[in-house]
Amino acid sequence: MAVKRTTFILLSMWLTLPAPAADKAWEALTIYPPEVQLATATDFQNVIAVARRSDGVTLDVTDQVAWTVENPELVRFENFRLLPSSDGQTKLQAAWENMTSEAAISVSAATTPRDISFHLDIMPVLTRSGCNTGSCHGAARGKDGFRLSLFGFDPAGDYQRITREIGIRRINLAIPEQSLVYLKATGAVPHSGGKRMDPDSPYAAALLGWLNGGALLDASAPPACTQVDLFPPQAVMEGEGASQRLVAVAHYADGTTRDVTSLAAFSTNNDRSAAVTDLGAVTAGVRGEAFVMARFDTHTVGTQVLTLPAGLEYTAPEVTGNYIDELVAEKLNKLRILPSGQCTDEEFLRRVTIDIIGQLPTEEDYQ
Repeated sequence: MAVKRTTFILLSMWLTLPAPAADKAWEALTIYPPEVQLATATDFQNVIAVARRSDGVTLDVTDQVAWTVENPELVRFENFRLLPSSDGQTKLQAAWENMTSEAAISVSAATTPRDISFHLDIMPVLTRSGCNTGSCHGAARGKDGFRLSLFGFDPAGDYQRITREIGIRRINLAIPEQSLVYLKATGAVPHSGGKRMDPDSPYAAALLGWLNGGALLDASAPPACTQVDLFPPQAVMEGEGASQRLVAVAHYADGTTRDVTSLAAFSTNNDRSAAVTDLGAVTAGVRGEAFVMARFDTHTVGTQVLTLPAGLEYTAPEVTGNYIDELVAEKLNKLRILPSGQCTDEEFLRRVTIDIIGQLPTEEDYQ
């Protein structure tokens, strides 16, 4: 009888063990963004590749996949960035661990340069550099005699204040690199806001290029930004130190798109679980959930990031109860956290009383 009981116990333990690691196979590979538009000679698009495992864990494999452009005469692929060469349509292909993925590419006006636009280029640079925040020149009274609209909501007014308020001091078209707006932004002269951009950065290059071109206002109103997408839409990172690149794509009213990853302002609501750099690189920390946000123009979008311990074995328990229990279980399953055991009536009363009114229950409440 003892042998049968022991056999039954061992069999029960085997049936309840978590699935072995071999069952956690990589099952999907996705290129982001899935569709790419390149317009004008200066356009570009950064791409990433994300693998997804059967248990939902994702992995940034951008630098591990084999990348191929179907027609390399149309598009160049350099450092995970697509650059236009000739007009036409082609595909970007990625292969990794016996999986493949494709992204459609459309190229137009590949040999036509685009002038630097105050609305499309300079305003995003000022916003991304923090020049028009509430603690800087975006304050109601400005800062040190210079005011910009908060987060760039008034480009026309900002242009007037930059180019017309104090004449040659703020911009110097004869010697553009001596313009005060450029010198202060690059830290070449004292600035209460400190150095906002490196002289050899693309942001400083855009600002200086605009000054060299005459610091012109756009001849006509550019198309408005109607939407911003942030890729990947969700990341489930395993292990502290795991990383995930993000890509932000802006959509405009004329149907064009633009990579604005380097122009967006990134932030996180939980940097202990998911810290993010100003270029959109996320690094996993302790177990938890975070929402990483990207702000560009008047749009703010976010992506959910879950951080799990490395090598965690987890089996989702059976859910019993009402729909509230189902919602709680769904959240716990995402974080691979087992629910606590059922509490006593006294424990429940104490917890709910503290949660609702912030006090311990009285003896009468227990009775």
